[in-house]
Amino acid sequence: MLTAALGVYAHASAGELWMRDGRPTTQARNLISVLRTADQYGLRAEDYCTDHGIALCAEQSPAVLEADFDHALTNAALRFFQHVHFGRVDPRRAGFDLNFERTALHFDELLAAAAATPDIQGVIASVEPPFQHYQLLKKSLARYRLLASGQITPTKAELRTAPYEKRIRQIELTLERWRWLPAFNSPPIIVNIPQFRLFAFNSTADRKAEILQMDVIVGRTYPKLRTPVFAADLRYVIFRPYWDVPYSITQREMLRDIQAKPDFLRRQHLQLVDGAGDRAPVVPASPQNLRALAEGKLRLRQQPGEDNALGLIKFMLPNPYNVYLHSTPASRLFSRSQRTFSHGCIRVSDPVSLAEHVLRSATGGWTKESIVAAMHGADNVRVNLKTPIRVLILYATALATEDGAVMFFPDIYGHDRKLETLLGLSPI
Repeated sequence: MLTAALGVYAHASAGELWMRDGRPTTQARNLISVLRTADQYGLRAEDYCTDHGIALCAEQSPAVLEADFDHALTNAALRFFQHVHFGRVDPRRAGFDLNFERTALHFDELLAAAAATPDIQGVIASVEPPFQHYQLLKKSLARYRLLASGQITPTKAELRTAPYEKRIRQIELTLERWRWLPAFNSPPIIVNIPQFRLFAFNSTADRKAEILQMDVIVGRTYPKLRTPVFAADLRYVIFRPYWDVPYSITQREMLRDIQAKPDFLRRQHLQLVDGAGDRAPVVPASPQNLRALAEGKLRLRQQPGEDNALGLIKFMLPNPYNVYLHSTPASRLFSRSQRTFSHGCIRVSDPVSLAEHVLRSATGGWTKESIVAAMHGADNVRVNLKTPIRVLILYATALATEDGAVMFFPDIYGHDRKLETLLGLSPI
C-alpha cells in the first residue's frame, strides 16, 4: 500500500512525512498513540505496531534509519485506515454474499491530513462506518473492557451478560461486520438473523424513531436450511400467493404422505402442475403423474388461502437463493425465543404493517384497509413497487441500543466462530 503515499512523499520535506530533524513529529506521536490503542476500534494493536521489525508503538523513538521509520509508519497508517473503513476480512470469505460497490479511499489525502493535523481522531472518523449503531457499539466495547478488568461495577442487566470476555468478542466481530456495509443511499430493510428481528427504515438514519420493527422466523440451524446472508432488492408484492413447494421438500417431507394417503393432496390444498409459471396446467394425481412428481418432472404447489404456508402475502426480492419474506398461518411460533423454523425464507410477524411500509412506493394509494382487503380478495395478485427497496439479510450477535444497553444473541449458525478463524483469533 505504500505506493498510495508516493504523491504525499513527493511533497514531503526531504522525503520525510513523520520525521523532523531526526525526531517523530507531533502528528506521528498522535498516530502512534491511536495504533497503540487499536483495541478501542475492535482491532489489534499488534497488526500495526510492528512493521518489518520496527517497533512503531515503543515508548521511545525507534533507533532505526529515519526513512525506514517513516515508511513503516505510513504502511501502518494505511493498513489501519483500510481496516477501519472496509474491515479486515472480505465478507465473501465468511460466506456472506455482500458484494457491495464501495467508495474507494483516497489514501494520499488521508495521509496528508493525518501528517498535517493534530486531530488524528477526526481523520479516522472520516473513514469509519457512518452508522449511529456502529458508534454506540464501539462505545459499549470500551465499557465492557472496563467490566472485564473489574474497574467498574456492572449494572443488574450487565451482570446477566457475563462472561464479559465473550461479550467483548461478540462486539468486536459485529464491529467488523458493520465495516462491510456501505452508507445507505435509500431507506433499507434489514433482517438480523440471530436477533430474529426485522427493521424497516423510514430514512437513511439508523435511529430507533425512524425504524419499523417486528419479529421474524428464520431458517433452521441445519446447514442446508439456514437463511443466507445477502443483499437484494425488494421489487414486488404478491397477495394470496401460491406456494411452489421446493423439490427437496416434496421429496423429504411430502412424497410419502402423498403416496400413502389418497386424500392428502386435497386436505393440504396441493396441486400437481406440469410446467413452470402460475398458468401451467394442473394435472390429476394419477399413479403415472405421482411417479413423474417423484422424478422431478412435475412440480407441487399449494393453492392460495388461509392455510397456505406463505400466508396471505409474499414480499419478493429476486435472488439466487430463492429466499423471500412472507406471512405465515403458524403465528404461534412467534412466541418462541429462538425462532429457527423455516427452510430459509423469512416469516414476518406483522405483514400488514410491512406491506403498508413497502407499498408506499407502489401505485394505488395503498392503506391498511386496502391491504387487508387484498389479503382476503383475489388470488395471486402482483403489485410492483415504483422504486425497489434494498433488503439486507445480516448476521450480528451484538447490538447496542440508544438507551445504553447492549443486547447479545446466540451464534445460531456458527458464523462468529468462522469469522474468528478468518481473523486468526482463538475461541473464547
